[in-house]
Amino acid sequence: MDHDIDVLRATAADLAALLNDGKTTSVEIVEAYLQQIAKHNHAGPKLHAIVSVPAIHQLHRVAKALDDERTRGHVRGPLHGVPIIVKASTDIPGCVQYADAEHADDIRSFAFAESKARVNAGLVDVLITQGLIALGKANLTAPGGSSTGSAVGVAAGFSPISLGTETSGSLTTPASRAALYALKLTPGSVCMDGVWQVAASFDSAGGMAKSVLDLALLSTVLLQQKDPGRPSLVDAMQEDWKGISVGFVDIELWRLPDDGHGHAREYQDAIDQLRESGANVVHLVCITPPEQWRVEGGTRDVDDLMRSQTRAGYEFYLRSFEDPKVRSLQDTIAFNAANPETEFDEVFCPNQNGLLKAQDMSMSDEETQKNLQICKQWAATEGVDKVVAEHGVDAIVAPCDSFFAGVGVGARYPLASIPFGYVESSGRPCGLHVIAKANEEDKIVRFMSVWERMRPPRTVSDLDSLARALRA
Repeated sequence: MDHDIDVLRATAADLAALLNDGKTTSVEIVEAYLQQIAKHNHAGPKLHAIVSVPAIHQLHRVAKALDDERTRGHVRGPLHGVPIIVKASTDIPGCVQYADAEHADDIRSFAFAESKARVNAGLVDVLITQGLIALGKANLTAPGGSSTGSAVGVAAGFSPISLGTETSGSLTTPASRAALYALKLTPGSVCMDGVWQVAASFDSAGGMAKSVLDLALLSTVLLQQKDPGRPSLVDAMQEDWKGISVGFVDIELWRLPDDGHGHAREYQDAIDQLRESGANVVHLVCITPPEQWRVEGGTRDVDDLMRSQTRAGYEFYLRSFEDPKVRSLQDTIAFNAANPETEFDEVFCPNQNGLLKAQDMSMSDEETQKNLQICKQWAATEGVDKVVAEHGVDAIVAPCDSFFAGVGVGARYPLASIPFGYVESSGRPCGLHVIAKANEEDKIVRFMSVWERMRPPRTVSDLDSLARALRA
């Protein structure tokens, strides 16, 4: 290797450049990330971000084959030979979740221990086709959202990029708390075969990355699977605010009720900085919070809609496994009740009330369509669409430490998160949401690319110091 890889800072584009220049190989890159996982996943600070990795010899064989292809002049795509980690609810037959003492903290449910998927998820197939290396599967439910393992994995240098999924905030919220860029793609725009969907009407996949370029490259790969002629999102990136118009919601209206972090001053500072840099900023665009939206003869509660679709989505996903231990939501509920010592945690998962509600929740097709339309009217027609029409903005910005992700759910629009700052008392990163209309990911990426140039570099985690502090 002619160039040492700083796994905490290196982007996927950095690695691709090194590969193109012959300064490293995919085999060497894979080994560097595997060493970082070995040092910090089960050891050191014990992040437990990675549930499983394929057999090491298998990873080396895949990496070597991609190196050989490159040597012969065949490069599958801009991310050829670059590793990626994938959310554990995405099928990869070579990644099996084992049940043993060493990996107990990695397993969100022992009902899935040693389960093996029959085939790759469609998203995994397109990643492989483009030359990416599926380095492992990222952990699920944890504070901040079910794509937390995907976020922690990138921030900890286990992979330069990752794949997550989101119903409501489970991709963008963890990314915001890891100082990453993330983008939930428009629901329906990407293949979700072989991916557990909590609510098929709302769910979508998306990437996490340390740079907007990486996110644009990965998002393009995902989107072009269903729409091969779609332009690369890299083409949307630009260097200044020329032609960009953005609206900011009222942070006081959208902050969490128990949010003691504030950020109102920093929020206003960011608005002022954008204006001074040439952006057209509309402050205090009005999108009504869901609790203030009045409906008759239906529900505005996105949670009810999600729960009504959870059982069908879960049981469809179970059919993708070879001989699973559980074959229905009711089986899973019974398994959990019979194994409380492994399935529950008094802090993070004290009960299975969510599963019980999903088991009992049902809506007719007519009710579902009516309530989907109510949510669409609130979030899109009287929300995002109205703001775009009245103010001519390309995108709308809101704090991530809020319930704004629900707007993306109700509207079924793409939603991003961008690094914003750090909580003064704890140092925890915080971020901002960016939303645009359906299939307008290019407008989000355009905004993100200039934002990245304007903001200070993200802080890199000191994992060795963290490990020492945890041992103290």
